[in-house]
Amino acid sequence: MSLTEMTRPAILLLADTAAKQPGWRQLLLGMEEEGIPFVINDMDQQAMPLADRAHLAASVSPLSVGIAVGTEDIAVHDPHLPAHQPLFVLTRYPSRPAEEIRRLGCNAARLVKGLPFK
Repeated sequence: MSLTEMTRPAILLLADTAAKQPGWRQLLLGMEEEGIPFVINDMDQQAMPLADRAHLAASVSPLSVGIAVGTEDIAVHDPHLPAHQPLFVLTRYPSRPAEEIRRLGCNAARLVKGLPFK
């Protein structure tokens, strides 16, 4: 699926091809916990900075929320924010507690639903 073909209502997650999913699996569980679907696409980290990838994902997502996962950081973006200014950034996520990564996924889903963040 190319980015322009996304029609299913879902949060778009652009994952660095070198990112290891076990490190950010809790992010997916947080979105599932809130009942919001997501689509994962691989994207080469050399393509653009993490914040820009998250902004691109948010701009393409029918739900207007995008996430970029790098090898060390995760960014959540809204297309109405400047590209260089994501809503949330979680740095060094492989060393973070699982609850913190899961909360980020919950908050991305809550952005879609218009609920207060955890």
